[in-house]
Amino acid sequence: MEGLHVAVNADISMDALLRGFFAVCSVILIISLLRMRLMTASLPFEGKFTKAKSSFPVSEKIQDNAQVEEQMQLHKELYFKLQNLEDYPEVLPQSRDLLISLFSETLTGALQSPRHGILAVEHYSRDAVTKFLLGEHDNTVQLWEQYLKRREAGQPLEMFRNREEAKLWLKQNAPVKYVDGAWLGHIHKVTTPFALRRTTKDTWQVLSEELGDGELDKNHVYIYRELMREIDPSLPDGDSPDFIHPRHQLNNPNVWKAALSQLLISLFPHEFLPEILGFNMHFELLTMGTMKAAKELEELKLNSYYFYLHISIDNADSGHTAMALESVLRYVEEIRASEGEAAAQKIWKRIQAGYILSESVLNANESHSHARPVTVDVMFPSNKREGEVLDIFKAKASVAHKIHCNSKAMIGRRSLIDWLEPGAFVSKQWQMEFLNDLANSKRWVWKGHSNKSSLIRELSWKGKMFGAFTQKEVEVLKDWIDSLGTPDSAMYWRFVGREATSSTQALQNLDIAADYPVFSQQPTASANPIYSIPSPVFALATVQFAPKALFPTDSQPHLSVLLPLWFTHPCLLETTIATPAKTTNATSAAILRLLRAQSGFSAETAIVAGMDELRCTEQPGLLDLGQELMRRHGLPEPKCLKDVLQDSTDAEFAHSMLSWAMRPVANLGLLLGLTKAFVELHVWVAGSGMLSESGAQALRTIIAREEDCLNICLKELMGDEIRHGEFWKGYALGRTEIEKCF
Repeated sequence: MEGLHVAVNADISMDALLRGFFAVCSVILIISLLRMRLMTASLPFEGKFTKAKSSFPVSEKIQDNAQVEEQMQLHKELYFKLQNLEDYPEVLPQSRDLLISLFSETLTGALQSPRHGILAVEHYSRDAVTKFLLGEHDNTVQLWEQYLKRREAGQPLEMFRNREEAKLWLKQNAPVKYVDGAWLGHIHKVTTPFALRRTTKDTWQVLSEELGDGELDKNHVYIYRELMREIDPSLPDGDSPDFIHPRHQLNNPNVWKAALSQLLISLFPHEFLPEILGFNMHFELLTMGTMKAAKELEELKLNSYYFYLHISIDNADSGHTAMALESVLRYVEEIRASEGEAAAQKIWKRIQAGYILSESVLNANESHSHARPVTVDVMFPSNKREGEVLDIFKAKASVAHKIHCNSKAMIGRRSLIDWLEPGAFVSKQWQMEFLNDLANSKRWVWKGHSNKSSLIRELSWKGKMFGAFTQKEVEVLKDWIDSLGTPDSAMYWRFVGREATSSTQALQNLDIAADYPVFSQQPTASANPIYSIPSPVFALATVQFAPKALFPTDSQPHLSVLLPLWFTHPCLLETTIATPAKTTNATSAAILRLLRAQSGFSAETAIVAGMDELRCTEQPGLLDLGQELMRRHGLPEPKCLKDVLQDSTDAEFAHSMLSWAMRPVANLGLLLGLTKAFVELHVWVAGSGMLSESGAQALRTIIAREEDCLNICLKELMGDEIRHGEFWKGYALGRTEIEKCF
């Protein structure tokens, strides 16, 4: 289908202008423009629209706004590269800059109405935050009840006109659904300060459930991918380079922006943990879009399970909403106890910044990705400036609509004359759509530059609409247009009270034992130790291989060698599940279950644990058992992994493991083989008397789960001769290093 053309008719005669046509059109044009104020500041779906006024885009080219198209292409490229980060580590500075820009952009909009939303909770208290979040949930429930009443009264579907539009909507939303869980993908690493690991563990449980707790059929991305195979089998996997190709016509900027935000927010988990927790707290709220989609897809006889799953799993009692809230409350209370009230309030500002980012991109996506206009379920106008602009046009519309206008000019999805229809213009939805389309019409508005915008020129001296607006009204319009531009990144730093740090500076001289992500220079094949190991005496294709005997039972290990290995080796498989699109296979599912065991999570059951995991008596993970080892030997407990490695005379291999783990795709066989070697160390430690009886029993439970998962992984590797060989080389390498402990 052909794209929308929004250029104003060049043949408009001066006569028509003299009759007042332009005065009227411009006035209303601006009215709608301001009303439609982009729920996010991005171009809506493009496409050719019918008399039914469907706003669903299907065209491949966005002709309305070259700036938006350029930005969307940038978002697409980063979307691909961040899901393949080990191949593109050079994008980290750009990604951090963009994340801070998004914080600033969304904060700028939210601060226009500082008494609304989460900003109304100016000072943190447990009761205030709980009341606010439950209030947000209740508001959604009330909107849902109103929706049901409209439907029961005979009103039509509000998201889709028909089955084909619903299928197209499902496809257009694939980019954001294929990164489901990514906003938590990089948290809870071995480099996380130990005092924060309870908080990150609680939050990682949400990620685990998004990924199905290691059961493929429950993995959210897998479920949506299977849905896409019903809708459009030609659509490739979300982490593939082909996925961002224009031929797939995935051209909704709001979807790409929302998807990229999820990939960006967790990329720097040590620096932005409060923001991640805030993002998670909003993202896990139940939304009208999810509930409407579930109901209407079912009515259209389409698979709606993905959406019903989110309605149930995100519940505010025992589901992800409750878990996200509890993680925030525990975290701030811990900061208050350890650092004081001022630090807790500062952390709260950062949580607000993350919450607002999620709220802004999610509202934008839901508002502009429906197949037909829907009742406005979010606050509009979204800030004081929009309200002032709308007031101006309300006053002028009452007189302007009577002036006849023959213009065929297009503004976004409708002609100018259609926008000026008096009966339709009273609708808030109509106003919002007009404001959005005008904001994205390059012919009229240059975002961030009112001095370059045709709209302002036409309202100024010698312009065709000079005199139609007062000086004060023009200034309001200028302020509005300027506010549409890229915000000053300093907004984020000012709001959270942090000292601004450039990405170049922030990402220099990082320590792989304390920071994340950190990429060392990619080793060549000849430099990688695994390739210097001669092939084992067994053939690579040999299925049966008897590992070496366990380590000596008649000697105690050298703790200075053992402890760095013990505290570091849980890193080996952590990053394999950081990208949700790469977890839709049996190997990744088994690895997730193994990681759950190593981190001290309960064994998987048929029903998700939800809040039960947060409420249960904490089970020790490998790092907890490492701390027990240190206590039982009279050693001071470390605060982080870096402390352990600094106190060691030889931590070279520990650093190598951290480096290899950052490239899980390239090094998967190696990492799994190393893990197998360390499981054998676990067996030795469990029977050595180095742990308490309860600690040893906990470790034995972990071992049983690890072995089951590794057996599955090894079976999956047997079809890949190279990786199968690397598995056993990794195992041999791990055994060699561990034996140095004795």
